Amino acid sequence: MKKTSKLTFAVLLALFVYAGTARAQIYMLESSNVRFFSDALIEDITATTTSAQGLINVAEKSFSFRVPIKTFEFAKDLMKEHFNENYLESEKHPYGAFKGSIVGNFDFTKNGIYEVTAKGALDIHGVPQERSLPAKLFVEGSVVRLESVFMVKLVDHDIEIPQIVFQNIAEEIEVTIKSDLVPYKK
Repeated sequence: MKKTSKLTFAVLLALFVYAGTARAQIYMLESSNVRFFSDALIEDITATTTSAQGLINVAEKSFSFRVPIKTFEFAKDLMKEHFNENYLESEKHPYGAFKGSIVGNFDFTKNGIYEVTAKGALDIHGVPQERSLPAKLFVEGSVVRLESVFMVKLVDHDIEIPQIVFQNIAEEIEVTIKSDLVPYKK
């Protein structure tokens, strides 16, 4: 009886430790900021959102992020309306997403700046494209920060710009992501 209790306790302890370790290996986005910038001939357009969602599985070096398209805020309401209705068609394609793996070494338990590559399917406007995007992971104490800047060609995601406003919108958009990462808790 005593032996069974000790064995049961040991198994439960091992499961608890394993579950805690597994949970600590998953981080989620917190206080994220996604910005895109269009540098065009007639006008510059900037939009931002703080509604990105995502997880990084540290042990597997995998990630999954998504951004609700309708949450982007613009300087003018008309820009937001055109963006959602005419270009990104957010009723049909409510999210932009990026899912894949992290290439490069990083350690969330050691302070440092880790330059990595995020490889995977970048899905915008319902058109996934395989991409390798640069990213930096900044680790300082318990704070982990993700930053990335990359370009997106509208044509790669079947986003059409009418000829009448062609000089108002760049063919290639700069995307900047800054987000704090925290351990995921169920």
